Amino acid sequence: MKKILITDLLGILLILLVASCQEDEIDFYTGPAAVNMTLNGDATFVSGESDQEKNFQIKLAVQGEISDKDRMVKFTFGKEHTAVAGTNFELPMEVKIEAGRLDTTINCKVYRQGLSEEPLYFDLLIDPSGDFVGGVSDELLLKMMIGFPAQWIDPTGWAASYYLGNCTQAKYKFVFEQLGTLDLSAYQGSWGMGYAELANKWNKILEENPRLDDDGKVMRFGYGY
Repeated sequence: MKKILITDLLGILLILLVASCQEDEIDFYTGPAAVNMTLNGDATFVSGESDQEKNFQIKLAVQGEISDKDRMVKFTFGKEHTAVAGTNFELPMEVKIEAGRLDTTINCKVYRQGLSEEPLYFDLLIDPSGDFVGGVSDELLLKMMIGFPAQWIDPTGWAASYYLGNCTQAKYKFVFEQLGTLDLSAYQGSWGMGYAELANKWNKILEENPRLDDDGKVMRFGYGY
């Protein structure tokens, strides 16, 4: 009787284990082959600088399975797009994702000539007539203009945004006036604490001489601003 009871218990445990494994099965992506886009760089030229062209990179990452065949990503432009291809920028409108790969990076060149303080917009979308549809990050909207960057030039990749707050055109103009440079590399300090010191210094200046930020609010540096 004991042997039968032990066997029965083992059988029940096995059934429960199988059921548990089935419940914990990982769901794999089964939708259409899609591409996500991320941007590295900007297309803003600072007044007075000598650069006549800039390059920024677009990383394409496939959302789906690896293929044993080459596949093509095609691009189109969205409703916000006002920049002119061949005049304001150069970008390949078709890009190959080679067999066995799930990502690639392409370069886009932007020209200073023809730009002003009124931005032209680069609004890039995935064209579904290729081998891919747009993924979760399926649109890139970029300003091409004479002005100041909308992203801190910070080698840490995070510290400036944390200690100085959100990057805006008005803030970067103020920073350029204070430092004489857009590159914050020399000011980062240990773990970005140099940026915290700058924020405190600049907030004291702004208390005596307030400025407005891009959103019309009084400018302030720091986390959450």
